[in-house]
Amino acid sequence: MSSEVERRLEGLFAEAPEPDPGAGEEALHRALHALQPVAAPRRGLRAAVLAFATAVILLVIAAGSLAAAGALHVSIGARAKPPTTIQLTLPRGANGIAAIVDGRLSVVTKSGFRLQGLPASAAALSPHALYVAVGNRNSIFAMAPDGRRPWSRPAGGRVVAIAWAPDAIRIAYVVHLRHRFALHVIWGTGTHDTVIDRSVRAVRPSWRRDSLALAYVGAGGKAIVYDLAHQTRSVAHSRARGAVEGVAFAPGNLLAVATDSEVGVLRRGLNQLQDHGQIAGIGWTGRWFAVAHGGAHPVVWLTMNPHLGQIRPGGTIDAFDAEGHGIALAVSTPNSTRVIAAVSGDNVRTVFQLPRQAAISDLQLG
Repeated sequence: MSSEVERRLEGLFAEAPEPDPGAGEEALHRALHALQPVAAPRRGLRAAVLAFATAVILLVIAAGSLAAAGALHVSIGARAKPPTTIQLTLPRGANGIAAIVDGRLSVVTKSGFRLQGLPASAAALSPHALYVAVGNRNSIFAMAPDGRRPWSRPAGGRVVAIAWAPDAIRIAYVVHLRHRFALHVIWGTGTHDTVIDRSVRAVRPSWRRDSLALAYVGAGGKAIVYDLAHQTRSVAHSRARGAVEGVAFAPGNLLAVATDSEVGVLRRGLNQLQDHGQIAGIGWTGRWFAVAHGGAHPVVWLTMNPHLGQIRPGGTIDAFDAEGHGIALAVSTPNSTRVIAAVSGDNVRTVFQLPRQAAISDLQLG
């Protein structure tokens, strides 16, 4: 390969944005495969194969540049399956619902806003589902009901969890930075981005009702409450054994924490063990506390209101959300995946169903 071609390749690598994950490995694999001759190669054939391999690499680099700009998606070889798109149905009484399936976000709100197929790693609806905050590649942005993006800013890594404060003034988000996760708080206008904790776990934070404090899970697996007014943090000690995998503030001052097998409900002067079993998720719907149990017989218990009883989804619970307005859970069977929504603990309905099993990476009923 001539020095002129090497200089051109170096220039293209320097100028091109980061390609889609796996594009470089795919190009290298195919180039090396092309360099393996079936018969003893001749000088002219070797030169032609080298030129072809170089063209393949240049094509992938150019495709990565266009894909990063949102202009083109290229796959080499077998035709890739089209991205999964879903048609959400808004449950009666809900302000909005958002779900991420196979890395694609779908949103529908009471105002008529509908979004389908946007690549996303995390999402959260604002109070009353007026806006949606989205993690996309290495950035975070907010989107209005008319599709306009009021703001967008780099996050420095992949956003894995987002939580909008009840007063809509602030947004908490967790970003993956190489070998760690960091917790940020940013204003709803996209300004005043502040690092709260540089080493946390990839768990969605939960805001207190007054929006002046939020709970999250520290790197050591403990639930931590951060007070924004005083910029102080305190560990929420629970009788639940094991690392904390979920936190949820009640509309009042109660805080629930969950490990993989136990749930503790905490408030000043009270540290009560509330439930046992294989915990798939926790949350508060109105004044009532909901616990989703996974395992062979999944069930969602509304443990503080016996009149609301339970929901038996009949499948494996993949994701669960219950925060303020209702319950939503993704349930998989070997042949299908469906999301069930229950507003205020009743009006259970399937808001979408896929004909196969799919990964639900985030779910929120706003």
